[in-house]
Amino acid sequence: MTKVFFSLFVLTAIAAPLSAQQRSWGEFPMVPTKSFARQASGSNKIKDVPEYAKALKVYERLCEARGDFRYPVPEFYITRKRTVAEIEYGTIPTIYLSDTAFYVCESFGAQSEAALAFLLGHELTHYYEKHAWRGNFAFEHRELDISQQLDELYKDMLNESGKNARFRDKLMRFDTLIHQFEDASMEAQSDYLGGFLAYSAGYGRFEQGDELIRRLYKAFKLDPAIPGYVTQAEREKMSQRSAQKLRDFVDVFEMANWLTAVGLYEEAYRYYRLILSEYQSREIYNNVGATAMLQALKLFSAEELKFRYPVQLDLEMASSRGEEQIAQRQRLLQQAVLHFDAAISLDGNYAPAYLNKACALALLNDPVRAAFYADVEARRAAVGKFASNVPYIEILLGILEANTKTEEGKQKAKAKFELAMTTDVSGLAAHNLAILTGQPLPGPASGDTGFFEDESIDGQSLFNVLFPTIDKSMMIDEVLNFEQNTKQGEHSRLYVSYKNRKMSALFHATNPNYPGETARGIKVGNSRQEVLKQYGPPLQVIYTPTGQLLRYSEVIFQMQGELVERWLLYTVK
Repeated sequence: MTKVFFSLFVLTAIAAPLSAQQRSWGEFPMVPTKSFARQASGSNKIKDVPEYAKALKVYERLCEARGDFRYPVPEFYITRKRTVAEIEYGTIPTIYLSDTAFYVCESFGAQSEAALAFLLGHELTHYYEKHAWRGNFAFEHRELDISQQLDELYKDMLNESGKNARFRDKLMRFDTLIHQFEDASMEAQSDYLGGFLAYSAGYGRFEQGDELIRRLYKAFKLDPAIPGYVTQAEREKMSQRSAQKLRDFVDVFEMANWLTAVGLYEEAYRYYRLILSEYQSREIYNNVGATAMLQALKLFSAEELKFRYPVQLDLEMASSRGEEQIAQRQRLLQQAVLHFDAAISLDGNYAPAYLNKACALALLNDPVRAAFYADVEARRAAVGKFASNVPYIEILLGILEANTKTEEGKQKAKAKFELAMTTDVSGLAAHNLAILTGQPLPGPASGDTGFFEDESIDGQSLFNVLFPTIDKSMMIDEVLNFEQNTKQGEHSRLYVSYKNRKMSALFHATNPNYPGETARGIKVGNSRQEVLKQYGPPLQVIYTPTGQLLRYSEVIFQMQGELVERWLLYTVK
């Protein structure tokens, strides 16, 4: 059955090249308004209005968050034509947003930027996922022998069906439904991947896609049942389902971040890898590579790994090493390099991937290439938002010098570590300098004094949730299961990772709108400085595309930028 369907699917794609080409000009609008791109002119490309400035800011954040610069970023304009938001494919790809659609997004008040990000993320996803490729391929390669044969076959089927009007109607209806089904599937994908793009750009989870569609239909005075398109009710239902898939997608992503924070790197790697199967960005590739490298670090002995590398979040040294461990860590490091290369291929100016690749090469005993990627490539890219990478570049270069085991190398390493200490807030440079010079190690960088026994969420301490009730389950792979209690409390959820059917980590997390506070008075919306004042320096700081994770011995604060978005109580088995 599947093979028959696929053959007919391809047949209809090539047998109707004119239709495919028409659709490629104003491809896949969120709601079906008349395409205007063929008539697009300078008068339709509006930039000198406040609406454009606000929308452009959101648009640029989305493009930066996607981090895929292999292809030109589409130009962006506001238009007053009767369209919602569409892509014009051509020599210069262009995305248009109508002023009417902009005002619909504005009607969401405090959520207006999130609505705008959702709408523009939807269109950008069509572009990055190459949804126009199929129709354009069919049109541009219509002269191929296989195309002509399929075209003739389709015409013959229509001619034969002429003897039976009922069959002919069914065949043509089938052709139409195939196109509608394909378009609907890509709309659904753009809803949830576009929503994830908006989330990763810092706009949170916009879960009102169905309401946005409802308001767009009303603003554009559209017929709820437009021929050739799913009905308004079906489109809203698609958006609701996509919102649920987006929630699952974000939950898996956040769980991967939390697992990284508590040192379960192998499990985090598997969660990130599931994200990569559907969504590719430089940050995700970098995170996958970093977790592979962190797994490898655990397979070095203390004698082999004297210094702390800038990528480390937590280092648990192996007491000894065998040939099997050496082979395993080599595989992990080589895999990490490939993931960092993938991140770099998306954005050649992404400094973290260059620095992480340099660390992996150093651990692979390739100091020449490691020095090149750190001192040349990572340094070149460490400008603007990546300036914080500079001290870590100096730290790695210092480690490479120290590993030469020469007096000259020791002096150069000392100079590098001292230079890094002027801007390094992590304490890593001071730690490595103490090791190099044989001085006592600096005291722990954390003010964490142990378990915060009074901590609870929704009136429940960690002890109260150790034997969870589960209402939602997802298989990550053949080893891991991700389970949740989505209503652990009135304002909280429980997230559990099982490895080989045994609990490995449990997180009790507040919802983003949690009205309560921690045992030390921290609430949603408090600043990072307020957290540090009450809890001291964290054990670890984990940087994510949307902010930071501040990990203490029992509590993790999830930051949106510099503000508390939520917090978690956790235990690792």
